[in-house]
Amino acid sequence: MSRVASLLEQLGLVLPQPATPPPCFAFSSEWARARGNRVCVSGHSAQTADGVLAGPFGKVPSEVPLDAATEAARATVLSVLGSVKRAIGDPNRNSAWLTVTGMVNAEALHGCRGVRCSSGRTVFGAP
Repeated sequence: MSRVASLLEQLGLVLPQPATPPPCFAFSSEWARARGNRVCVSGHSAQTADGVLAGPFGKVPSEVPLDAATEAARATVLSVLGSVKRAIGDPNRNSAWLTVTGMVNAEALHGCRGVRCSSGRTVFGAP
C-alpha cells in the first residue's frame, strides 16, 4: 500500500470516483492530465464518494456556514487527489506540488479594499 493510501486509510478518508456530470451536461476536458513528469490539474469541486458533484453552494459565511465550507474544501482536495491518482496511478509518484490555487465564493473582507490591501488579495470576477 502506498504512503498516500495508508495515510488516507488512517484518517478514514476515501478518494471519490471520477466526477459524474449532471444530466444534459458533459465535461469539456480532463480534470487531470499527465504529460512527461508533470500533471496539470484544474476545475475541481467537492464530490461525494460516488463522484456526484456536491455542495454546499453560496457565499461564505452569509449563505454557507464556515464549517460546511471547510468540509467542502476537504472534499475538493480529495477530488484532486483522486484525479491525480487516476492520471499517474500512484500519488506517491508526485514529488512536489508546484502551484496550488483555491477559490472560495466568500463575502468581501471588510476593511480590505483599495490601496491598503491591494498586494494581499486577488479578485476573480465581480459581485
